[in-house]
Amino acid sequence: MRETQEWRDLLPWRHPFLMIDRMVECHPNERILTAKRISIGDPSVSADEGYFPDVLLIEAFGQTAALLFRLSYPDQSADTLPMLGYVRASWTKAARAGDEVFFNVRSVKMTSNGGVFAAQARRDTDLLAEAELAFQAAPAEPAP
Repeated sequence: MRETQEWRDLLPWRHPFLMIDRMVECHPNERILTAKRISIGDPSVSADEGYFPDVLLIEAFGQTAALLFRLSYPDQSADTLPMLGYVRASWTKAARAGDEVFFNVRSVKMTSNGGVFAAQARRDTDLLAEAELAFQAAPAEPAP
């Protein structure tokens, strides 16, 4: 398992837009498991009811898939950005402050240009959301 800062450096997102806190395990080209501890202080959590927006579970799926992609193709993916192209998702339960949510993403088909992924978000044994998503790796623009 890579150190937290090492894998975070592989992704273009930073706080508060980074939706994963830790990488639990990774099997390049196959699957990855990440996690996020949702706190009441999280800027995305509703202050009155403590809910984490469902759409941000999908964002976490995309970020987890991008991390799997970067770890699977480190040489080809270094100068690219993952551009989400397709998502089909369903939600069964809401995530709330105090939950630790696990994002299990597996590669359905992945190449050095992008991929198709199947994903699940779970809290303990509860399924929160499932999705199928795809992205294409686009060249990153040079820094000004």
